[in-house]
Amino acid sequence: MTVQKVQVAHIFAIARDALSDRVLAFDQDTYPQDFGFVDGGVTALAFDRYSIDLADEDTLENFYLEQTNTNTRFMQFTSGPAILSARSIDFGDIRLLQVSGDGRHLWTDTMLAREWRFAIMVSANGGPRIGQSGISGTTAHLLRPGETAELFTNGRYKTLEVTFTEEFPKKLGWNCRGGQTSDVPEGAVRNLAAIARESFSAALNHDFGDWSLGTLADTRSKLIDTLEIALQPWALSKNHDGDVLSRGARADVLRKARRLLQDADNNFCVSVEALAEEIGVSKRSIFQAFRQEYGIGPRRFREIVRLNALRASLYRSEPDNSSVTNLANDHGFSELGRMAGKYRSLFGELPSETLKRPRQRWLN
Repeated sequence: MTVQKVQVAHIFAIARDALSDRVLAFDQDTYPQDFGFVDGGVTALAFDRYSIDLADEDTLENFYLEQTNTNTRFMQFTSGPAILSARSIDFGDIRLLQVSGDGRHLWTDTMLAREWRFAIMVSANGGPRIGQSGISGTTAHLLRPGETAELFTNGRYKTLEVTFTEEFPKKLGWNCRGGQTSDVPEGAVRNLAAIARESFSAALNHDFGDWSLGTLADTRSKLIDTLEIALQPWALSKNHDGDVLSRGARADVLRKARRLLQDADNNFCVSVEALAEEIGVSKRSIFQAFRQEYGIGPRRFREIVRLNALRASLYRSEPDNSSVTNLANDHGFSELGRMAGKYRSLFGELPSETLKRPRQRWLN
């Protein structure tokens, strides 16, 4: 199977061949830098759809090398043809892959260098296993560079996999330890499935044209936030609990971190690494404190602080004398499309709508 690379002539373009559909949106080499997302944001969006005959070892091997950077071996125990159906969406630095098949199959995956793979079983019949362990609806699997895992299926199955480079968790402060499998919060599983369902539905219906760059960034941000929650069992591995915080210590960490994050002079540049160094605790302790207290990580907390500050400025400003662009820049937002999507997701309206809303005045 060969998937042709398409040079896009418009922001959204569609190309098909007999075995796959690919929709490419926003090629950084083609469009002005204004469309780009700095800070590891979306630089490309690609949708692929595959149907693979599992008897074709070369195609299967190349598929998994391209999609998940794994060396994959397959063994079939049931008679008849075996077909693997797959869909993938590539956000540039993080890829979402949905795979479905049917039969008694043994999969052996070895993760090669530079990437991680997080996977859940969306649905399955016949009691699938990872190694010797059964799989439930909240079982998740994390495969890191150099690790090998075996998956045995015994009927129809559908998996959802998220692949990202090993630099990605380091940049976000994800310090994952422990074994390969763990139970994850049921809400994270539901949210991940919902994000995939929405994204694949838009791709299959060719509705990416209705997605603004802010929507793309917002979808990617939701995926990262959900993944951060799903990875908590590894981040809080019982085998490495030397830096678990007491309630009093956690409150002290949060007080200092909030002061730094809400300080106007530091609000745009404070990283998790800088917070940990300034406060004198590990990055994992920072994440643990925010997750246990607010249900979100420090990155999302910092983002909400900035969005709330922007909203207050928009509401105080006069529409005739102010602009969303200038106010957003004052609060450190350089990518307006991305900011607008996050703003609307949080407050239910666009920044321009907040700016134009009638001001309420106190009456004596």
